[in-house]
Amino acid sequence: MYNQKEVAWVGEFFNAFSEQVNHSTVNFTYANADMLKSQSMPYSGDLPTLEDEIVVQESFLDSLGYSNELGQTINIPFSDGTTHDFKLTGILNVKTGDIGRYTAIISKELAEQQYGNNIGMDYYIGLKNAQNMSEEEATSYANTLAQQLEISDENVIVRSTYFNLKDENRGSDMLFYFLIGFITFVGSGIVIYSIFYISVASSIRNYGQLRTIGTTKRQIKKMVYREGKLLAAIAIPIGLIIGNVIGYFLVPAGWYWLTALCVTVGVGLFAFIIVMISIRTPVKKAAAVSPMEALRYSDYKETMKESSVLHRKITPASLAKMNLSRQKTKSILTILSLSLGGVLVVLISTMLVSYDGVAEARGREFPTGEFNIQLNANQSWDTADVSLAGLQKKNLLNADFVNAIESMDGVTGTKRWYYTDAEYRVNDYDDNWIYGFAKEDVSVLEENLIAGTVDYNELVSKNGIILINDTAENLSLSAQLGDEVEVDFLTKAGQTITKSYTIMGIVSNFSHPAFNMCFAMPMELMNEACGMDCSGTVSVMAETNKSDTIEASLNQLIDGNHDLVMDTIEESITYYSRNQQLPFGALLIVAIIVVCFSFINLVNTTITNFLSRRQEIGMLQAIGLSKKQLIKMLCYEGMLYSVFATFVTLVLGAGLGFLCVQTVAKTINPYFYYSFPWLVILIYLAILLIVQFILISYTTGNLKKQSLVEQIRAME
Repeated sequence: MYNQKEVAWVGEFFNAFSEQVNHSTVNFTYANADMLKSQSMPYSGDLPTLEDEIVVQESFLDSLGYSNELGQTINIPFSDGTTHDFKLTGILNVKTGDIGRYTAIISKELAEQQYGNNIGMDYYIGLKNAQNMSEEEATSYANTLAQQLEISDENVIVRSTYFNLKDENRGSDMLFYFLIGFITFVGSGIVIYSIFYISVASSIRNYGQLRTIGTTKRQIKKMVYREGKLLAAIAIPIGLIIGNVIGYFLVPAGWYWLTALCVTVGVGLFAFIIVMISIRTPVKKAAAVSPMEALRYSDYKETMKESSVLHRKITPASLAKMNLSRQKTKSILTILSLSLGGVLVVLISTMLVSYDGVAEARGREFPTGEFNIQLNANQSWDTADVSLAGLQKKNLLNADFVNAIESMDGVTGTKRWYYTDAEYRVNDYDDNWIYGFAKEDVSVLEENLIAGTVDYNELVSKNGIILINDTAENLSLSAQLGDEVEVDFLTKAGQTITKSYTIMGIVSNFSHPAFNMCFAMPMELMNEACGMDCSGTVSVMAETNKSDTIEASLNQLIDGNHDLVMDTIEESITYYSRNQQLPFGALLIVAIIVVCFSFINLVNTTITNFLSRRQEIGMLQAIGLSKKQLIKMLCYEGMLYSVFATFVTLVLGAGLGFLCVQTVAKTINPYFYYSFPWLVILIYLAILLIVQFILISYTTGNLKKQSLVEQIRAME
C-alpha cells in the first residue's frame, strides 16, 4: 500500500484497550501520524516508538498531577491495582478530559507485544486527488488494489459517506458562509453609506465653493469616488490578508492556495462593489449641489406634507417625530440596521437556550438514573478483546452487587438493562448486538409502536422479536412483520447456538443506555438462549443533593474491578452541550459583529443629524426651547429608533427562532424545545439604551460649548 503511486497517505489505527484511571475512561490506541492528521487530532512532540513511550492529553496529565514537560516518566495506575511507567514523548491536543474520557497514543511495538500476530490493524488509505474523484472511481481502484495485495472483499470498505458528504457539505458550507459574509457585507455597507453621507454633508460648502471656480459635476463625482476607491484600496487588502491568515491558522490542513486565491479575489471584488454601491447616493448628492444651494444647505430638504391644521402644539415629542420623518430613508436604514443585528442575536440565542442537554443525555444514554455502571468489553491490559458475552459469564452485575448499590445512602433505586453481542441475519443483512427488554419497558415501547405488538407474554410464547425502525433505516436494513431473524448466541458454556425469531412488532425507537441497535427481544428469551443473565448495564437513581457522595461510593465499589466502568449523567450533559455550544457560539459572535455595525450606524446617523441641525436647535433655543425640553426631544428621537428596532427584533427574531427550532428538532436533533431568550433581549436593550444615553450626553455637551449666537451662525 505504501508503494502505490495513487496512495497519498496510509493511516494505521488499532484500538488496543480501555482502562479506568482515577474513575475516568482512558482509550489506549495506536495510530500513526497520517491517521492522527486525517482525524484532526494535532499533537506536539513525537509519537511513541518504544513500548514504554506514550502521548497523552494535557488534561490527563493534570488529573495525574504531572506537568506537560516532555521526556518525564509518568506513572499510570490501572483499575486492577497495577501501575505502568511511560516516558512522555508528546502532548495530544484534543479537549475531551472534562467529560471523563481521555485518549492515549501508545507505540506499535507495545500493541504488537500485547497482541502478537492477532493484532487487528485497520489501514485508512487516502487517495491522491480524492476531492475530484467519484465514488465509482475510488471503489474501482480499491478493488484493484485489494486483488493485487490478496485482500478479501469483506476487508475492504469504501466510505460512501465521504463522497456523499463531500458534495453536500461543499454546497451547504459554501451557502452558510456566503450568508454570513453577505450579512456582514450588508452591515458594513450601511456603515460605509452612513460615513460617506456624513463626509459629503459636512463638505457640501466646500463642493459649492469648488463649483464657483469652475469645477464640474462630473469632477465632483470623480473626486468623491476617488476618495472611496483610495479607502477601499487600503482597507480591503488589509481585511483579505487578515482573513487569510486567520483562516489558515484555524484549519491548516484544509488550506488550498488555489481555492484561497479564487475566494480572495472574489471577496475583494464583491467588497469593492459594496463600497461603490454604498457611496453612490452621497456622490450624487455632492455633485448635484449648486453654489447657491451650498451656501444655505441643510440636511433636511425633503418635501414635507403640509398640514391643514392652522395651529399645532409643538412639543419635544412632536419635534422628535418631525425630525425623523424628514429623513425617512436614513431613519428606515438605521432602524433596519439595528433590527438586523437584533434579529440575528435573538435567533441564535434562541437556538442556544432552546437546546436541552439534559434531555439529550436522558434520551441517548440515561433514560433513567444518574449513573450507569456497565460491563467493560475489550478493555483490559491482560485480557484484551473480551466480548460482552464473555464478561456476562462472570455474572458481575449479580443480586449482591445491586443490593450493595441500593443500600447506599441517597440511592433511590436501580434498573437493569439487557443486551448482548449476538449476531443476527435477516433478508441478506447481518450484524450484531441485540437489546433485551423487561416487562416494565413495555409501556415505553407501546408509546413508540408503529405496527404489530409488543406484548411481553405473547412475544415470549411465540419467539417474537421487535424491529427498531429508526436504527434499521439508518443502517439500510429492510425488514417487516413476519420476517424471520436468525440469531447466533454465545452461551455460558462457551458454545455458539442459533435460534430463529419472528418479527412481531415494529417500534420507532427504544430509549436505552447502550448504543443504537436494530432489534429487541424479551430479556427472558435472551437469558434463556444464552443460559445466563444478559445484564450489561445497571442504572442508579440518586437523590439530587447527594450525587457527589453517591458517585464517590460507586467509584469505591468498582475500584480494582477492570471489568466494570461507570458513566455519569453530568459528564454526558457536558459532552452533548459542548457539541451544540461550539457552532452556535461561533454564529453568535458573527451576530454580535453585525450588532456592532448597527450601533456604529446609529452613532453615525445621530451625529449626522446633530451636525445638520445645530443651527435649527439654536433657533429653537432662542425662541424658548429649554435645556430640559431639548434633552427630552433628543431622548424621544433615540427612543423612537429603539422602539421600532425592538419591535422588529422581537417579532422577526422570535418568529424565525421558533421556526428554526421546530425545523432543527424535526430534521437534525429532537432535543430542541423552543424557549425565548429573555436575558439576551434584556442585555441587548440595555446596551441600546446605554448607547442612546451616551449619544444624548455627547450632543448636549457639544451644544454647551457654543453660545446661541455661535450655533445660529454655524451654517452662515
